[in-house]
Amino acid sequence: MIHSLSLVLLLGFELSFYLLIIQTGIAEHFHSDLIALSPLFIGGVTGTLLSGYKWGVITNPIHKIIIALSLQSALSFLYPEYNAFMLFLLGASVGLMAPLSIYLFKEHQHYELLFALAIAYTIGTYAFTSLADHREWMAIIFSIAALISAGLLSDYIVGHDTLNKPTPLTSYLPLMLWILLDSNLFETLSRHQGIDIWNDKTYTIIIFHLLGLIGASLVKLSDKKQHLLISLLFTVSYTLSYLEWKLALAVVYPFTISYYNVIVFLTLSREVNLLRLSQLMVFIGWIASGLGLSLALSRVLH
Repeated sequence: MIHSLSLVLLLGFELSFYLLIIQTGIAEHFHSDLIALSPLFIGGVTGTLLSGYKWGVITNPIHKIIIALSLQSALSFLYPEYNAFMLFLLGASVGLMAPLSIYLFKEHQHYELLFALAIAYTIGTYAFTSLADHREWMAIIFSIAALISAGLLSDYIVGHDTLNKPTPLTSYLPLMLWILLDSNLFETLSRHQGIDIWNDKTYTIIIFHLLGLIGASLVKLSDKKQHLLISLLFTVSYTLSYLEWKLALAVVYPFTISYYNVIVFLTLSREVNLLRLSQLMVFIGWIASGLGLSLALSRVLH
């Protein structure tokens, strides 16, 4: 029971940190300047790649997580005034956490995953409209809460399904596309004053985030049909953003985010090789989201 609760809190608070501090807080503080934010991106890629290797005598993923969260916690006290070197270190700590936290979860722990995502999306949506430069206390609390949760997992052993076969690399291409589309639409909407759904429709967004998680856990489809369904959800989300139908967008888009993210996490959790997972996360996480951000800044959508 303690392991399940700790897994939920670890991922829930780390995702909250990513959503409110990395994805929106720091990006807004630096005005989404890709040059200024490049050390964060480079650090993220570096940390993600390093997570898959042995660190001398440190081979336990939990020990790596504790080191990463200790660094993240220390840097949180300095938020948001980071120089290039501190941005690199912060990116490295978050980059380390991305594959390591997914590696802890396996398909049979999907309820823990759902609760963790529910925490992140509820907190992330509720606090989204808070001033970016005033989130130091969030950075500190989220990091320390995740660090304490990781400490409670010190004797946790990652379970593997030995029957799992390596997933073909082509199966990950749709995941990259979804993250690119989400990153582009999210950044576009967050900058577009005419479609400010987070201020006006906060509770609607939270409800449909939660319904998306429930839907992903109940709907059992083949991989091909999942791809088609998620493609349809993104098509509707983009269409509603073009039409600027705020209420409909506040219903469909959060549902889409939650639904596809469950599929992404469950797909990645099948990887039993941490090194391969870390290499995949560079493309699925950093490169796909970076391209989405670049597209948004070029104002292709709006």
